[in-house]
Amino acid sequence: MVVSTSAIFGRASCELVTFRSRAPVLTMTPCRFAVCCFTTVASAAAYEWAGIFQTPQDEYMWTAQKVDGNYADPAMNLVVLPASRSTATELDSLKAEGERLVNTNSSVCTSVTFGDVITPQKDTCYSLKFDMNLWQTLYRMNTKGVAAVAFFAEHVPTEFENTAHYLKDSTGEDIEPDAELPLPPAETKPWGPVIGAAIITNLITFVGVVLLVPAIARLQSMYPVAFTGIISGFAAGALLSCACFLLLFEATHLVAVGWKKEVDILWRWGTMILAGFILPTIVHSVTGLVVAREKSNKDQQDAGDGQAEEAGQELVNIQTRYRLIGGVLVGDFFHNLCDGFFVGAAFSGCGDSFGWKVALATFLHELPQELADFAILISPEAGLGRFKALVANFISGMGVLLGALIVLAAEVSDSDTGLLLAFGGGVYLHVAATECMPKIYNTDLTVVESFVCLGAFIIGAVLIGLILIDHEHCVPAASNGGHAHGH
Repeated sequence: MVVSTSAIFGRASCELVTFRSRAPVLTMTPCRFAVCCFTTVASAAAYEWAGIFQTPQDEYMWTAQKVDGNYADPAMNLVVLPASRSTATELDSLKAEGERLVNTNSSVCTSVTFGDVITPQKDTCYSLKFDMNLWQTLYRMNTKGVAAVAFFAEHVPTEFENTAHYLKDSTGEDIEPDAELPLPPAETKPWGPVIGAAIITNLITFVGVVLLVPAIARLQSMYPVAFTGIISGFAAGALLSCACFLLLFEATHLVAVGWKKEVDILWRWGTMILAGFILPTIVHSVTGLVVAREKSNKDQQDAGDGQAEEAGQELVNIQTRYRLIGGVLVGDFFHNLCDGFFVGAAFSGCGDSFGWKVALATFLHELPQELADFAILISPEAGLGRFKALVANFISGMGVLLGALIVLAAEVSDSDTGLLLAFGGGVYLHVAATECMPKIYNTDLTVVESFVCLGAFIIGAVLIGLILIDHEHCVPAASNGGHAHGH
């Protein structure tokens, strides 16, 4: 496994020793390793970043990579100071020395190139020279006998990250700082924009009223089979597209944030999809046992054979109704909940501009999806009624507001969000594939009507797919030094 290490360590008075390499190694005094990278400018300039790390291992790797084909700068001054402990107080106590050294002229600093070993030392600055012929430049760091290291750097090391973290241990694990400078500004949470975007998204649940327009209602009564097939095709396209393009895809990399091994990621992701897929069936079975079975048995005791058959059919209809209603509303709730997570994370982690872009994408995919949900709820199989369907859709849509408030009020991990997305995607797969698609195959449809149903499917899928144009991800920094995902 390639362990990345970025140019970080300074030069000055350094004693050269051999350290498991033919490259020169800079020795350091036994204590904790404090590394400080500082900016080298002719006129004294402040460092851009400083961080302090625990270094229990004897060797680490610093990586600098090209981003978009170029290094952020061809060289960087870096001060690497041994520290007694990895704390914010210790980093602050080294600030004056680090700032003084990082402002040293680069021609005076110790020059280090690809493969050189950097050792934490006082009164020393390093000038990291990046290899322009390679896509990344690696530096080995000798931390033997050093408990912690403080870095003061001329540039923020994440400017040199493309595919790998700037500091890794001997096993390739990312190493994050226990404290950093400068301190992040006081966090202000964007309650107003987030709540506003969530309310607008929730109001989109009323899009189903278009099916109450007299002209459209008349078409539904004149051509019930074709109308049901077209709406079901549209719903299937929108739901399957939403599941495949958004929910399940986002879930794959969000779940991966919480676990390292592929098998740990895969079984959780797959299990949640299957759990979501089987949920409508569980609703169907439980409904049959708890809601309808007793009534059916009583009717069969009091009725003849014909009436018993009719009672059995009633049981099936009740089960189908609850399966459809439960599947649509539960799936929609979890989807809206995660939409709220994304909207809240985008505003709080990436600013209002990016937040409104995410909100707009949410508006666009909610329009066809909520129309599809409403169409299913008022279908003869669900039979919820138009007004009740609007109210139920609105209540399930409250998941957006709930999700946004949860993200602002508390930390919801990326991995938990990913598991919820996978579960919601599984529910949508079931509803689209088993409830909606079969209506396109109704033998009462003419050939032309069947093609119209297929066209409705494509329109539903494309409307969801359009949000993928210029689709981007935001990765706001989490409070623990890790990463949180906003979409």
